[in-house]
Parts: sequence; structure tokens; C-alpha cells
Amino acid sequence: MPLSLNEEKVVVSIPKSKAEICERIRANAKVLEKINDDIFDIFVISRSDFNNLTSLDSWSEDEKSMMITSSYFTERKAEVFASPYLNIQLKNEEDVNLLISYAEMYKLQIVRNMPLMPDWYILSVTPESEKSPLQCANELSESGMFSASVPDLCSEVIACSNDPLFNAQWGLENQNTGYSNIDISASSAWVHATGKFVKIAIFDGGVDTTHIDLVHNLSYLRYDAETGTSPSRYYQYKDHATHCAGIAAAEKDNEIQIAGVAPDATIVPISINFSNTSNFHLKAADGIMWACQHGVDIISNSWHRETKNPALDIAIDYAIKYGRQDKGCIMVFASGNYVDDWSLDTDVSYPANCNDTILVVGAIDNHGARWVNSKYGPELDLVAPGVEIISTLPNDSSGMKTGTSMACPHVAGVAALILELNPELTVSEVNSIICSQAKKIPGVSFNVTKTDGTWNNEYGYGLVDAYSSVQATPKIEYIQNDTITDERYIEAEKIYVGRNVTDRKEYGNVVLGPSNDIWLNANRVIIRNSTKIPVGTNLYIGH
Repeated sequence: MPLSLNEEKVVVSIPKSKAEICERIRANAKVLEKINDDIFDIFVISRSDFNNLTSLDSWSEDEKSMMITSSYFTERKAEVFASPYLNIQLKNEEDVNLLISYAEMYKLQIVRNMPLMPDWYILSVTPESEKSPLQCANELSESGMFSASVPDLCSEVIACSNDPLFNAQWGLENQNTGYSNIDISASSAWVHATGKFVKIAIFDGGVDTTHIDLVHNLSYLRYDAETGTSPSRYYQYKDHATHCAGIAAAEKDNEIQIAGVAPDATIVPISINFSNTSNFHLKAADGIMWACQHGVDIISNSWHRETKNPALDIAIDYAIKYGRQDKGCIMVFASGNYVDDWSLDTDVSYPANCNDTILVVGAIDNHGARWVNSKYGPELDLVAPGVEIISTLPNDSSGMKTGTSMACPHVAGVAALILELNPELTVSEVNSIICSQAKKIPGVSFNVTKTDGTWNNEYGYGLVDAYSSVQATPKIEYIQNDTITDERYIEAEKIYVGRNVTDRKEYGNVVLGPSNDIWLNANRVIIRNSTKIPVGTNLYIGH
């Protein structure tokens, strides 16, 4: 990855235990940026201020406790800061001794490994280290002894959003004369599905878990990827996170504020700090792994990142392959905004562009035009409403936001409608339904033929269509408190259990009742062609 040195800035990292050094830095230098970290106080200062610090009488002693790293520009002129950390992936988990020997050789500190990605480790340089984190990472990579070795490059993670105002949910049902079909046809879809029993993770800056229009749809499962602990927390972008959660799954028909695309889906908040923070990629990877391992069906990601990291790629790939009991988590990402100073190109942002199975979503306005700052290109799958979208905001309020961030949870909600109707579908099958059923926007030339139909470079397959998607979903038959009046068949190993199950197994808690009735301690059951149920048997569900 090409990097050029920023001669104007210096990054200074000081152990939090050395408060007196931090005070001297603050007293003699203007802090331009602060990197959030648990172990070090990490400051970005100007080169001139740094030179002034080196002239202080205390400097010779202070320098023994701190690490000095650099600021860089990427190929696209984005500014990134080298923290004292590097991230190492072992080839085998038993290679810990190899890692220890290299850490000793380079005078590195092994900070910790990632609990849900145990072959990944965080290391830091020390005041005794003779080389920078970039040099160490490069040399460890070139040694061939590790699967990956990358420096921790910090930058502002841009949540794909800005904040104009507007006062209608046109994205669900557009009332604009002449543009009534420029919406996702939500009302027609709700006749068939509302997202029941489907879990949508909102991976963002922290959802307001007390919001009156979200609280009934919130899961008790919550995670903070920043600290690796539960529950989730609030960070700088909690307005953004709460807005995205409302678009996906705010409660409907409660006479409060708005309706989400999947108004009966379950929201699983996963929080992370979008502001300058160390080891963001590994923390984000950890959050995705947590979602995958805790039964999340869909992960909605309204954010992008300037630099790449193989750990994040691996976690996304793992969730897509092995989530939902190997059927794959539905991974939805905003395509990104290019209004940001460091993001002036129109290409789909990372990590939306790192895996072909990610659903990449751009934004349109209520006339069907691509939002002027919505990124596009070969990885784009489709577009969704993203301009002047009203949704929930913290403290029981609501308001408008614009961006590809707002488009992303529309598609996550549609995926939840599909999975309610058929939870057995694989991630590829869900993606194919959504893409193949997208509306073709009038006046747009969909002149490229791809797997799921005709495609356009700026609009993908078109505008996500909730109604057509649920209509195209292969249905599974559910029976509740029904008497079998003909011969039916059930495959016990594939009974799908609901949320109110005392003995939660894949095939439910089956009890033989009076008169040979079959009692299923679940909310629903899949009927398949395998095991015969005698005529006249009563099938009870939910007892």
C-alpha cells in the first residue's frame, strides 16, 4: 500500500501511567488529533511543536517513556496516523512461541490476542524498539513466518451521512406526484411479512436502547466491539446509529414516530467508536465475529474505512460462510459517500468492496436520481432511499439524515422480510432475490447483463423492492394449533423453532401428548416431506 510521509505532523504515544509527561506535552504543544486508546495517550502534534518539545530540559528523560511515530498520506491523499501498534496473524495458533521470539528480537510488547479471532494478536513498539511500527510490520511480513502483519493506521471512520431535514417516509411509500413508484413498496410487503424472529445487527456508534420507538424490538444481546464487552455503549455517532436502527426496524402501528422496513424484526446493537481510535480494524472484525457467533441473521454496516486490513476481510468472509448455521449472515454495507475531504473518488469504499457476497447499497433521492455523493462502480449491487430520510434519533426524538448510511438499513430490513418467510435460504439465495427483484428506475439504462439481471454502473440492479422480494421468496408452510385432516409429512431434524422454546434445539422440544397428539414447544414449525403424521393428529405449537 503506497504511503507518503506527512512531514508536518508527529504522533506521540505516552503510557497513561505517565500523567506528568502528558501534562508537559499539552502545556507545550497544541494537540491536533487524539487517538482513543486504553493503554496510551496518543497525540498528533505539529512538527514545529515537536521540535520545541525536544528543546525542553525534561525531554531527554521524557523520551525514554514515549514512542514517536509518523503521519502519512495514502495514495488518495487521505491522512492516516501510525499508532504504536501492529497486528499479527499466526499461521497456526500454536505458533505463539514464534511470535514471542520475534517480539523479543524487535523489542515489541505483546498486548493481547482477540478472543473471537485467536490467531490475531495486537503488539506494540516500546521505547526500546529500534524500528517504527511500519518497519516492524513490514519485516515480520517479509519473514514469511506469519499469515499477516500490518501496522495499525488510524483515521477518522466516516459514517456515511449528513444531516438535512425532510418530513415524510417517502422511501417506504412515495406520495410525490409522478414518482409514486420511487419507493420500496413496503406497505404491500407487510401484508406478507414484517421481519418476525429475524435479528438485524446495527453495527455502528451505539443505538439508543431506550428510544420509545425501538425499545420493544431491541434484543437483550448487545456488544461493544471497542472494549470487547457487553452491553453496547454510546459513542460519537449514536445519532447515526439510532437513525439507522429506526430505518431498519422501528416499531409499526404504535402511534409513535415512524415505521421501520421490518417493523417486527429484532435489533441487535453492536457499538464501536467511529472517531480516531487504535486497532479499529481488529475491533470491527471482532464485532462481526461476535454477531456471527450469537445468531445474528443480518449485519447492517453504514460506515466505511480508508485503509484495508486482512483481519476485517477474514471476519466478513467467515460470517458470510458460517453465520446462520452455515447458511451465511446477510452482510449489507453502504457504498460510501465521497463528500469527505479524504474520499474524493467515486469508487465503492472499503470494506464494502472486499467481498463479492456483500450487498453493497448506494443512495437515491425521491425522484429516483442517484444522490450526488453516492459512490458507485462494479461492486455496487443496488440502490435504496437515502436522501432526506426521517428516522429515530436519541432521547425519543426523530429527524432527517441523508447518505448511503440511510440506504443501507432499508436493504437490511428487506432481507429480514425475506428471512421471516424462509429462514432456510442461504446468503446467496437472499442476495439473489433482492437483486433480481429490484425496480428498474425510469430513464436509467440498465445495459449490462449480470447474474441477477440487467445492471447499471451507478444504480446496480435498481431500487430495492420489498414487495417483489417477498413475492419471489420460496415459502415454507407453517401450521399452528391445526388438526391434520390429510396425510402430511414432517422431517423432525429440520423443525424450525421459534423464540419461546424451553428446550432450544434445532428440532425443537417435541412431546407426545394425549391421544398421540404431537406437541411442539415452539412458535412455528416447518412442514417437509419425510416423516408421516397420522390422519387426525392434532398439532399444537407454542405450548
